[in-house]
Amino acid sequence: MTTPQSRPTPSTFGFRRSVGDRWIAGVCGGIAARTGLDVTLVRVLAVLLAVFGHLVGLIAYLAAWALVPEEGAERTTSAPPDPSSTIV
Repeated sequence: MTTPQSRPTPSTFGFRRSVGDRWIAGVCGGIAARTGLDVTLVRVLAVLLAVFGHLVGLIAYLAAWALVPEEGAERTTSAPPDPSSTIV
C-alpha cells in the first residue's frame, strides 16, 4: 500500500513577496522574480499605475501585501491531536 506524498501548496497567484529584494513589502520584487522582469521596471510601473490609475495600483499593492505570503513562509496544516498519545 502506498501513502500519498504531501505536495507543496502553490503560492497565491504563483508568486511570493520577496524577502531579499524589497523596499516596502517585497511585492514588486516578488512579481519581478516570477516574471523575469527587472525589479526597477516593475516598481516604476507600480508607481505609474498608483498615480495615474486612480489609485488602482495602490489598492492592488496593498491587497498583495496582505494576501501574498513571503518567500520561505510555508503553509502548515495542523492535524488534530492523537488522543492515544496524551498523558494523563
